[in-house]
Amino acid sequence: MMGKNWRGSLALITVLLTMLVAVSCSQKPVETDPTTDAAAQEAMTDEAADATAAADDAAMIAEEELMKKEAAARAEARSAFENTNIFFNYDSSAVQDSEIAALEAKAEWLKENPGVRITIEGHCDDRGTTDYNLALGDRRAARVKAFLESLGVDADRMVTVSYGEERPADPAANESAWAKNRRAEFVIR
Repeated sequence: MMGKNWRGSLALITVLLTMLVAVSCSQKPVETDPTTDAAAQEAMTDEAADATAAADDAAMIAEEELMKKEAAARAEARSAFENTNIFFNYDSSAVQDSEIAALEAKAEWLKENPGVRITIEGHCDDRGTTDYNLALGDRRAARVKAFLESLGVDADRMVTVSYGEERPADPAANESAWAKNRRAEFVIR
């Protein structure tokens, strides 16, 4: 009987050892230090906050750059409006066909900037009397104003003034200078 017990005991020991190995190999929960977890979470939160702050800074810089570009474009358009003169033939207040595109561009700019008010200045060359040139300058400014009105610009936003020959663009006494002096200028008020 002893042989049978020995085998039974061996089988029992084998089963017990197998169970012991199985139990010892099972996953045990890893215990962590709560202060380490909090520090890791705080580090992750700090990294996320830093990333968010960097993204906000980049967005703010991009917005500022865009605003600067828009302001520069507005300033350039304003300057172009004021510095583009309309020229006339000798002894004439008729708007030349070559000046229509410039007046159309001015009308569009004025429509896009409804708060802007302008003064249209009429100028002449120095040929003719002072009174005649003041009257001609007045007709030139009035003709430009009427043309802009026909393109949809409110008349209340525009005033006219004539300087006649008083403010020449070029003081020389030749055809090139006279052509520069026969003009309408625009001043934003």
